[in-house]
Amino acid sequence: MALTTLPFGPVVALVEDDASVLKGLTRLLRSSGCGVVPFVSAEQFLATRHEWVLDCLVLDVHFDGMSGLELAAHLAETDPLCPIILITALDDPHIRAQAEALGYACLRKPLDESELLDAIHKAMEQSQQRR
Repeated sequence: MALTTLPFGPVVALVEDDASVLKGLTRLLRSSGCGVVPFVSAEQFLATRHEWVLDCLVLDVHFDGMSGLELAAHLAETDPLCPIILITALDDPHIRAQAEALGYACLRKPLDESELLDAIHKAMEQSQQRR
């Protein structure tokens, strides 16, 4: 299948299993000028990952099946230039340490909208500098 690009702004993949959070974040990111490709699981994201040219991935930490941290570790090996922002409802120092070890931002839910948008902007800037 050919790579797909969206006709507007940066493209952010959003992997979140909570439907209300997924819907709210999709609206927020679209209203800020981003193209959004939503997914409800890590497996769903991986199944279509190469169909999209991504600028950033916003990834929940906890899922059934492959966790967000497992997906982030996989992407660190296979696609190290894709910036990732991990989001979690838990304030777990181990999760934060794992995120930092991978070089990713880790934000706590409920998310502060401006903090999320700033983290996405910063992650994409860093990614562009590495390319």
